[in-house]
Amino acid sequence: MTDVYLIRHSVKMRVPVTGKTREFDLMQPLSAEGEERAKKLLEFPELRGADFAVASNMSRSLATLQYLIEADGVPFAIDERLREMPGWKRPEIVPRKPFVPPKWPDPEEHIDGGESILECRARMHEAICEAVREHPGQKILIGSHGRSIGAYFSGFLAEFGDGFVLEMNQPDVFHLTFEGEKIAGYERLEMPFPLPPMRPR
Repeated sequence: MTDVYLIRHSVKMRVPVTGKTREFDLMQPLSAEGEERAKKLLEFPELRGADFAVASNMSRSLATLQYLIEADGVPFAIDERLREMPGWKRPEIVPRKPFVPPKWPDPEEHIDGGESILECRARMHEAICEAVREHPGQKILIGSHGRSIGAYFSGFLAEFGDGFVLEMNQPDVFHLTFEGEKIAGYERLEMPFPLPPMRPR
């Protein structure tokens, strides 16, 4: 059995930004609150003593794992396949109270950036399975993002539907056990902080 801890990044810095937004998205740091939440991951015994870690190429992913990596001397890698799925257009949303979140897009719909949920799911699955193949029987930390994790789970775990991605915490941790390259068990760790407020985009 291989233990995979799939970790959504902590709270990112939310301030107005000018310039190339794609470059900013890649380099967007954690907020002060996000750093404190990431440090809290050190208090989870399940996450300590990992054998390997891999994070997306978006800096907030590695920043969330860095305290665990540095504390335990975990070798790590960067994998672009774990990056966030581009956001989908939501022109129908207008600020109102209470805020009503959008529906998760159709799996085959090509959204902003030209990627569908199915395509995102495929690259996430490929990256995770590669880590499992290369580190069988070990404990692996994998850092990714909310929409990408939602796309992955919606294909392999039947209990996850449209709204799951909108209910994730920052950070959030999902323990998956693998037999070979198949998910044999699932557990969601309880985070010791509230969900960040949802904002219309």
